[in-house]
Amino acid sequence: MTTSPFAFGTFGFLLAVAAASDAAGRRISNRITVPLAVGGIAVQAAGGLVGAASALVAVGAVGALLWVPWSRGWLGGGDWKLAVAAAPWVGLGSLASYLTTSAVAAGGLAAVAWLASGGAARRDIGSNLRAAAAGRPVSIPARAAGDRVSVPAGAAFAAGALAAVVMGG
Repeated sequence: MTTSPFAFGTFGFLLAVAAASDAAGRRISNRITVPLAVGGIAVQAAGGLVGAASALVAVGAVGALLWVPWSRGWLGGGDWKLAVAAAPWVGLGSLASYLTTSAVAAGGLAAVAWLASGGAARRDIGSNLRAAAAGRPVSIPARAAGDRVSVPAGAAFAAGALAAVVMGG
């Protein structure tokens, strides 16, 4: 995808605002995700029907892939919206890179969140990791609100999208 400097700057700015908002308050506004999605579809559609189709299929694929984690409470609604809204910028050609880079970034942010969490939350997280490794169900602890630092997954999706577009474009 060939993107004008203005479009790429807008893309980067919206991702930065979304990541900062997610890191600071675990909220990502529709005022960020809607223009991000519309802009990505428009930029891809400027390349013709194949670009538009790539953008829309990427949106559907990311939305479907992350639907189960969102519906089970493993991923916040703003995180899901941002992941979907960034997908048209990435397109199908760089979708694997986007998701992989986002996952690696989320892992790094999860380690930081674990370190910033209190001792009880770290023990609960450890129990959940052992349960998952053994194939048993995991639970998000009720006491998480005061003691556990949540992962700003939206920031990871922002980093993954930017990396995929820069590397792919």
